[in-house]
Parts: sequence; C-alpha cells; structure tokens
Amino acid sequence: MDARAGYTRPDVAFPEYRDESGAVIPYGELWGGGSPPDDSYSRLTHPDRFEIAWTHARAIVDHLAATFDVEVQDGVDPSEGRVPGPEPRVRAHAPGAPAAVRRLVPRGHGAPLTVIETDHPGVFMYAGATLAALAPHCGCDACDPSEQELAGDLEDLAFAVASGTASEGVERRGVVSTVSGPEGSSEGWSRASLAERRAARAAMALHPPFEPWPRRATARD
Repeated sequence: MDARAGYTRPDVAFPEYRDESGAVIPYGELWGGGSPPDDSYSRLTHPDRFEIAWTHARAIVDHLAATFDVEVQDGVDPSEGRVPGPEPRVRAHAPGAPAAVRRLVPRGHGAPLTVIETDHPGVFMYAGATLAALAPHCGCDACDPSEQELAGDLEDLAFAVASGTASEGVERRGVVSTVSGPEGSSEGWSRASLAERRAARAAMALHPPFEPWPRRATARD
C-alpha cells in the first residue's frame, strides 16, 4: 500500500517578511536559479518561518496514525535506538501543542518512525539506525529551502517507512540508505570508519526490518 494514499498536504506558507525598502522577501526563490552571494551562507534571517515544518510533521503523524495500526508514543527519548550523532535541540513545551517528540510504533511488523520538533525551528525525523530527514536540511539564506522542499523531505521518509520501501545497510567503506516512493528512489551514502561501520551494523541488528505497516481495520474498509 502506498502510505501517501488519502494524504492531503497542509496548505501553509511562509509568513510575509519585508526588506528595508518594504519589498516582500521571496523566501524559497531568493536567487531565481542563480548562484547565491558568498555572505548568504553565513546568514540565517527570519528562521521562525520554518515553524511551518511543525505543521507538516503533525499532519503526517495524524495521517499515519489514522491509516495504520500504530501506537503513538509521546515524549520518548529522542535518541533511542539511533546511531550516535548530533542531538537535535527539542522544541520547548507549548501549551495545547502535540508533544515535541513523537514515535509511531507499528503493531505487528514494520520499523518505528520518530518525529522531533526542534527549536531551530524545524523537524528532525528518523527511522531505523541511520535513516533521517531534516526540515530544513540547512536554513541559511544561501540554501533558501522552499515550503515544498520542507514538506517533501519529511513525506518521502515517513511514507517510505510506512510503506516498507526504505532500507539501510553497511558496505565496505560506508553506510548506505534508500528511500523509495511512487516517483522514484533516492539513495544516500556516507563514508564511515571501521568502528563506525561496526556501530551501525550493531544498531541496525536491533531494529525491526522495514516492512509495510499493518493498516487499521477502518482503513481497510
């Protein structure tokens, strides 16, 4: 089953920001396909615009929880089961908002998915030992991610995990991961030392395989 079936992406956009002249800043298309200036790599203006990644992440969690037979665990350890790496800075508690760290654990078979709302602001999502998605991947003005890119990166990983079309493994010189969907596949590869490869193998051995999540009875009707 394609986990995207029935999903509607939230209709959200960056807030409107204006420069010193009063012109709207066109975030998501700042450079019009051209090369950004060198100093833009060290600038991060109006990072609060990335709060819309929280909205996308919550919609994905709600869709998966309604479609698949999963347990949604709130407030779990954000690094549990993951290969050691930089720890995301978890968003502070916001009254009335969902928990900042949520884990979807399928009942029966399939790999869990952990979703973390960070105080960047942004979202860090991971599954298995090494698979991860960041929204934004980089928030500097040079990279200038669009709303569509933020949503797409999260959707690609989440729906591949739920559909059982994600994978990870260790090769001779590094760690490889694959995320597949209806529009194709993307592969990631990172060089790793022998110790890092051993740690990755050990962590992967503790995780359930990437198999399609079981659907809720109501979703099958």
